[in-house]
Amino acid sequence: MKKTSLRLLSSVLLAVVPGVIALNCRTSSAPTPEKLDKALPLGATSTFAPVPLPDPGVAGYHFPEPEPVIVGWTQVNDQKAINTHAWGLWTALTQETKETYDNQPLRVFETWVTPEDIQDSGAKVLQAMPRNPRRFMPFNQFRLHAKSRELQAAGNGLETVTGFVKYDPTAAQHITTHNLFSQSNLCSMLNAGQTEIPTFPTTGVSLKPVFQTLSAKQLVDGRYYMLANWPGTPSTPQPFSSSQWGQCIWIDIQDTSSTPGSGQVDTTCNPNGSSRTAATTYGVGQFIHFQLEPQTAQRINAIRSSAGAKAVEVAGGDYTVLVAMHVTSREMTRWTWQTYWWVPNPSNPAAPSSAAIAALRPPQLTGAPANYAHCTAYSMLQPPQPNTGGQNVGAPVYCFNPWLEAGFGPGDLPDSEPLTYQGKTLANNVGVQTNCMSCHAQANFPSTSSGASCLTNQNPPNYTGDRYVDLDSPAFKGTLKVDFLWSVADDAK
Repeated sequence: MKKTSLRLLSSVLLAVVPGVIALNCRTSSAPTPEKLDKALPLGATSTFAPVPLPDPGVAGYHFPEPEPVIVGWTQVNDQKAINTHAWGLWTALTQETKETYDNQPLRVFETWVTPEDIQDSGAKVLQAMPRNPRRFMPFNQFRLHAKSRELQAAGNGLETVTGFVKYDPTAAQHITTHNLFSQSNLCSMLNAGQTEIPTFPTTGVSLKPVFQTLSAKQLVDGRYYMLANWPGTPSTPQPFSSSQWGQCIWIDIQDTSSTPGSGQVDTTCNPNGSSRTAATTYGVGQFIHFQLEPQTAQRINAIRSSAGAKAVEVAGGDYTVLVAMHVTSREMTRWTWQTYWWVPNPSNPAAPSSAAIAALRPPQLTGAPANYAHCTAYSMLQPPQPNTGGQNVGAPVYCFNPWLEAGFGPGDLPDSEPLTYQGKTLANNVGVQTNCMSCHAQANFPSTSSGASCLTNQNPPNYTGDRYVDLDSPAFKGTLKVDFLWSVADDAK
């Protein structure tokens, strides 16, 4: 789960059909994100400021939580404390603010800045200024791994994926203060003998929202959109993209209420809508959503076209729904990792989430945000190993996003290592055996795809399935660790 900006628990964004996340191959003929960004219409802008992460008043949740407290949770495997913290973050991130765009209210996470915003405006981006809060970009993991056999098999997922990376104001300030999006500056650090960039503040948060646009051209009867639905982790570990999920739900764009639905799914999924029932239909208001303005629609179409996709075009006025989001916070050295995705039955979501996790949803979480599930990765293994000098032993901690990592295969996770647990050898080399922390622990600069002049390690650490990663591993020799954020390495110019 890694590259793009969060590159992870990744980390990328998927279409509403297949799922995938960070990968391997680092060569591609697709245009680089920066070149593509300059050629894309920015979309309408309005003036608003990044809103700091608020305190949602959730019992048992504090931010930032002291590192010893979080590490203590992992040492005794206190899942209640860990998942309460993740729900607190989600509640805070999804609160509506007084900021607006295109006459629609913005949630906290939408007001935050993207790597492209920082590159364009520097420190000024932390002020109230004209921006587009939905500056969609292609995800690096798809761009860099488009030749992957597993991703090719994923089919239409790659055709409709769009999203962006965001940083909270304190993380954005850190990036601008230390000029972390400058390749020459990062090379200077590396040449001066530094082994890692300045660490982010404990309040730093990075996230990767994943959206699906409901093209009017794909609506049945002018109102119903068929969306693939995650059935749960397959019993046999394997690449499992949305084209293999075998079930779906229907979104009614005319129903803007956020009242929970029946929890039922359609297991036939006839594109003509003949298999749709009222019980398998959910209002667009049950999703965090917005309507596209024309220029942003053009931007999405250009992104899809640049990838050679044959996806149906979207247009201004089309609804766009949030299907997934990776969230990481620098509250501890290894960061906290949580990932969220929409579910039809939020009280009893399928693995890698659970009814036990859902039961911890706080009363402050209401409306559309309450219809999402999550899993967490606050350690690579259980019991947790130390940051350095540990071993790849213990129970695996699997946490992945159905829309982001589930489609990954062995070729997408080249640095994976097997794990023996309770007498059984686990390959841990497919998306459903991933852990955001493991993959992001590998984040380093420069990568072989960066084109940076200071590249000396021709085989730097790469994406991996769940395993222990020693932060002092000799594999990092000749690289600059980028504090678990692949986005720093990927977006530096």
